[in-house]
Amino acid sequence: MKNIRFLKEIWKASRPLSLTLAFYSTTLGMAVAHLEGNLFSGSLAFDLKLIFLVTLAGLFVQTGTNFINDYFECEYKNLHFKEGKKYSFLGQKRKAFDILIFLLGMLSFLITAFLGLYIISITTRKLILIGVLGIIGGYAYTGEPIVYKKRGLGTPLSFLLMGPLMVMGTHLAFSQYYSWRPIILGLPISLLIPVLMLSNELRDYERDKSLGIKTLTVRIGFKKGKMLYLFLLSSSYLLTIIFVILNLYPAAALLSLLTLPLAVKAYQNVAEAEKKGVPVTNQLHLTFGLIQLLALFLF
Repeated sequence: MKNIRFLKEIWKASRPLSLTLAFYSTTLGMAVAHLEGNLFSGSLAFDLKLIFLVTLAGLFVQTGTNFINDYFECEYKNLHFKEGKKYSFLGQKRKAFDILIFLLGMLSFLITAFLGLYIISITTRKLILIGVLGIIGGYAYTGEPIVYKKRGLGTPLSFLLMGPLMVMGTHLAFSQYYSWRPIILGLPISLLIPVLMLSNELRDYERDKSLGIKTLTVRIGFKKGKMLYLFLLSSSYLLTIIFVILNLYPAAALLSLLTLPLAVKAYQNVAEAEKKGVPVTNQLHLTFGLIQLLALFLF
């Protein structure tokens, strides 16, 4: 039973449900490559291998980010939990389990680096900069000494790293050239990444404020945080409509408008700092993103 609980805690720290962010972003880059006729090279075995490796690299870099985030924030989450022997680690006294979580995070980044180097060897060296930025950005979200989350940059940089950077990097692996197209066409789904980050910040606003964690929402205030959440959420739907009108998206993408009632529910919960705001926003991201990706691939 103890081993099962131990594994469950590791599983929990990896935050598997959040991995849809990386999965959707890598898939989105492939979808744009597909629209341009660059997804398949003519060798099915090579193409399937590349699809698998790029997706895996995206999942590992986010898993590493999640583990590192859990390590550096456990002092806030488990403020009153003092059981267990502590050891000196990186200048602090930490429990063995906390140290394991940190090491698993670094291992995830190491696996990402090896995957990235192999992908680069079979595609293009242009991916090097994107890969390095992705790993550094993933660690620095809550990792010392940068901790850009506490500088109010968590939401915007999460958007850039997990959205445009990952989408463009995936597209680059298949197209072999830099392009603004995947970034622009990926915005309706990518904008839901900062929306999800804001749902967390709005939920934790009072706690973060009392602990001196200066997230973007703490810096701009709860009311402006809600307004930003609503603006980004509305922009995802508005851009979808505009892209369909401009023939950049297939008309089937308009089916994502069916998720509007879920979007309203998400905002209502977030606006009241309800805990349900985060899972409902995550559900919205899952549903909205799935509809859009299917539309881009199948129509």
